[in-house]
Amino acid sequence: MVVTLNRKKLTPEEKVNMAISMTDLVVQICVDSIKDQNPSITEAELKEKVRERMMDQKRRHHEV
Repeated sequence: MVVTLNRKKLTPEEKVNMAISMTDLVVQICVDSIKDQNPSITEAELKEKVRERMMDQKRRHHEV
């Protein structure tokens, strides 16, 4: 997915939609990475690992 911005200002709705799309992409990349590292992972374990990874990233962001 490539995001290109026009010179026009984005509406609030467009900004929200863009943020949602980017968040979905980040989560999918995280899921794919965890599955690559743990091919036999269960759905419950996968959800927990994604949650842990996202929370860890959030904590690191606030530490900076």
